[in-house]
Amino acid sequence: MPTEPADGPHRGPQRGGGLILALFALGLAAIVGTTVVFLPWGPKPPPISVVGGAFRLESSKGGVLDSRDLKGQPYLVFFGFTQCPNVCPTTLADLGNLLDRFAREGGDIHAYYITVDPERDTPEIMRDYMASFSERITGLTGSPQAIAQVTQAYRAEVKRVPLPDGGFTLEHALMVYMMDRDGGFVGPLSLDAGHDLALKQLHRLVSGGRDS
Repeated sequence: MPTEPADGPHRGPQRGGGLILALFALGLAAIVGTTVVFLPWGPKPPPISVVGGAFRLESSKGGVLDSRDLKGQPYLVFFGFTQCPNVCPTTLADLGNLLDRFAREGGDIHAYYITVDPERDTPEIMRDYMASFSERITGLTGSPQAIAQVTQAYRAEVKRVPLPDGGFTLEHALMVYMMDRDGGFVGPLSLDAGHDLALKQLHRLVSGGRDS
C-alpha cells in the first residue's frame, strides 16, 4: 500500500487531516460497537447444527428409506462407494463389528452407508455389496440429484479423480456422522480411537446425550 514519505516537507495542519481523524474516530467507534455486540455477555444460545437433512433413497434391503421414518431413533451415516479400494470396506467392517458389540451390550442403533457414486452403485449392486457386512448397516443409493442433495446437506465433499485407464475414482469425506433422534448432527464417531471410546459415544447417543 502506498504511504507518504516520512521525511517530506512540513506543510502544517490541513483540513484533510482533520477529516481523516474524524473518519478514523467514527470507524473505531463502529468497530468497538460491533465488538460489544459479539462479546460473550449473558447466556450463549445453543449451537444450531447445519449438518444433515432429510433424504429419501433406495435401500439395499429393498424399497425406499425416508429419513422421516427414522425420527425418534438415533442413527449413523457414512459416505462411500462400492468400488472404493480400501478405506470404505475397512471402515464398514470395523463399524459392523462395533455395532455388533454394541448390540451385545444391550444397545440398538443402525448405520446407513450412502453411496457417492450413484451412476455405478445401483440398488442391485448395493444389495450384493452390503451382504458382506453387518445387517445393522444399510446401503442407500438414488438418482445423482438425490445423492448430490444429501451430500450437500451433510457437507460431505466429493471429488471425482480421473484414472490413467480412462476410468475414475472418488475422494470423499470419511467421517461417520452421529445423528440424534431428531435427525440433528451430534458429532463424529471416534472409530479410529478404538472401540471402547466409540462404544461410550454410542451409549451416550442412544441415551439422549450429545458428544462433547
